Amino acid sequence: MNNRTESIPGRWGRRRRDIGISIWIAFLAACIGTFVIFAVLDPDALNDAWVLPWEMGRRLAYSLGFLFLFIVSLIASSMTVFMIRTGPGQGHASGQGRRPPPEIESPTEKNPDLDIGDL
Repeated sequence: MNNRTESIPGRWGRRRRDIGISIWIAFLAACIGTFVIFAVLDPDALNDAWVLPWEMGRRLAYSLGFLFLFIVSLIASSMTVFMIRTGPGQGHASGQGRRPPPEIESPTEKNPDLDIGDL
């Protein structure tokens, strides 16, 4: 019954879940970022400060700000999922697969003329 080769009906695969998680995290981060940025900045004040050949309305400013934050957050969350999925194997935390620690040698072994007081 608990065979890993069989897929559960209605359950997404690993790649779909990763994409869904990345999009959801990016959406939430962009929402929070948009709330914070436009609580401090007024789009009409930004429009007056910039000399643009076209008039940018309030809705367009909110939309472009959200889109920019969404794209940046999507890149960050996708990179996080990628690094988690391609990270070291299961036993890495317990020391399996690691290189042995380097041997510590005394500097006086290779340099007999060296006095410990010189260090």
